[in-house]
Order: sequence, then C-alpha cells, then structure tokens
Amino acid sequence: MAAELEPPVVIFALEREAAPFRKRLHLLKFPVTLRVSGVGRAAATRTVASLSSPSLVISAGFCGALNPGLGIGDIVSDSRQLLTVDHLVATAQEKQALRERTAADAVDMEADAIRLWCLKRTIPFLAVKAVSDTATHALSPRLANLLNGGEVSMPKVLAALARSPALLPELLRLSRHTALASERLADELMRTLTKFHQPA
Repeated sequence: MAAELEPPVVIFALEREAAPFRKRLHLLKFPVTLRVSGVGRAAATRTVASLSSPSLVISAGFCGALNPGLGIGDIVSDSRQLLTVDHLVATAQEKQALRERTAADAVDMEADAIRLWCLKRTIPFLAVKAVSDTATHALSPRLANLLNGGEVSMPKVLAALARSPALLPELLRLSRHTALASERLADELMRTLTKFHQPA
C-alpha cells in the first residue's frame, strides 16, 4: 500500500509574508501546514528537506516585478516566469537587464530551490507570489542594505531613520506595498488550496 500523503505545505520566506494567510488558516476545512523558512535558496532547501511526503508544496511570498505590466499585489503563479536569484534586486536597471536576458516576469529568492526538491521526488509544486515592488521601483542603497537578509528589526529601523530621516517616506511606501501584497497573496492561497482540495 502506498504511503499516505501528508497535508499541503505552504512555505514562506518571511513572517510578514505569511501573517495574513496564517490568520485565515482556520477558515479552511482541511489541514494545511505553514512554514517560514528564512530568505534564500539555502534556507528554503533546509525547510523543504525537513518534509516527508506532502501532497503539495507551495512556495509563497513576495516577488519583484520584472515585467513592467505587473503592479503591486499582482499574482505570479507560473514558475516558468519566475526567476530565482541569490540577492535582493534593488534597482530598476538590474530588473530591466534581467527581464531582457531571461524574459521572466518576476524575481524571487526561494522558489526554484523548492521546485527542484519537489521535482526530484515527484511531489506537486506551485509557486504563488505577490508583487511587492514594480519593475520601475528602486530601493535606495541604504534601504536595500537594511532589507538584505529579510526580517528587519525595529531597533535597526529606528537607527537607520536617526542616521537618515529621508528614509521615512520610502519605508512607509514599502510598508503599504507589502501590506497589500500579503493580503492579495493570502486571498490567492485560499483560492488555490481550496481548488486543490476539491475532488476531481
């Protein structure tokens, strides 16, 4: 007899990506496992490698748009159009260069590592990403450095603002964008998981 499959697993890099979906988990009438891996391929690989036999693995979270037609909160769910890189893509020039070189619609830092793990084990995989910065949006070098590595502590934010008060509007804009992206992401994950769970 084949081993019984475990519930679907949704892997986020950051808690701020996961928070709205976490609040809605109880609305699903079937079990779903939520994991927060940390940023980057290595962290994502460690997390997915700790799984056994999930019925589905979803790499969820934020992505940066490379396609100029994508706006804040838009969903990218075609993994073929999602480019996984090893650093935060902070400038419009780099986004344009990646778009021209790869024709990808968006960029993230984890999805392909999770996809490859699932592919080797013939486990169904989906990427569900929400745009948190557009193709023309650039982060200042100071803010990019602050965000490098994912989660940002309040003491670090306050220290950065003390050194550079001009960061405040950029931080507020980023907060609005990620709040919208995380809500849209939660909506899409609820739809995706409900559809997956429904019998054929």
